Amino acid sequence: MTTVTEIAPTAPAMHRAEVATALPPARGQSFLKLVTIELRKAVNTRSGRVLIAAILLLAAIAVGWQLTHLPQGPAGIDGFLGAASTSVMLLLPVIGVMAMTSEWTQRTALTTFTLSPRRVRVQLAKFVSAVVLSVVVMTAVVLIALAGTALAGAVTDHTTSYAGLGGQLAGAYLTVALNVVMGAAFGAVIAQTAVAILVYFIAPTAWSLAGPALFKDNANWLDVFGAFGRIAERDLHGMLPETLTAIGVWIVLPTIVGLWASSRREVK
Repeated sequence: MTTVTEIAPTAPAMHRAEVATALPPARGQSFLKLVTIELRKAVNTRSGRVLIAAILLLAAIAVGWQLTHLPQGPAGIDGFLGAASTSVMLLLPVIGVMAMTSEWTQRTALTTFTLSPRRVRVQLAKFVSAVVLSVVVMTAVVLIALAGTALAGAVTDHTTSYAGLGGQLAGAYLTVALNVVMGAAFGAVIAQTAVAILVYFIAPTAWSLAGPALFKDNANWLDVFGAFGRIAERDLHGMLPETLTAIGVWIVLPTIVGLWASSRREVK
């Protein structure tokens, strides 16, 4: 004969099983949600906001300088856009670096990868968010350049020219995106913000200075700045293999290594 004491202990277990069965299955975060979260992280920190403000301020100063030093002839959008985008090319890749290193330098990796255990997916979201943010900032810079060009035509005796604007914008956006991805790749590999920024600025610059002296024309195969320049000009000058090789070595390879390293780095 079964006693009450033999039945009672099984009741809580049966109740828990029924509750677990009734609960809906847990759903992971969508990739779009991850990108949105990473974008919010990038602009919610003081360093991120200061960096973006500095880029826009430098762009406005450069356009102001261009406005007061107009050359002879029409005031072309190319001059204003070139002046305004200088700060973007220099500083915007730092956003990519910070996007990849923030989890490790701010010690939030444990929380992030506990909520989203698929690390490569999170890292890819960081890459995408950095590119999206760079496009937004670049758009603001383009508007500053357009305003400067229009102002030159309104307050001076120069005529304005917007010839080739579409091609210039395509080259500028593509170059900025590649720069940001390169910065993010270095950040993913090194995971220390200061060191990654130093390596990003020093390594390709050192090659562009020392490479031609050591390897002559063969240095073009690893000259990523030359590749960026050709892409920005929308003219590869018959150097497609050299351009692709430089992009592969300085951007694609570090991206792959960075994703691999991030997926295996110890979380503390």
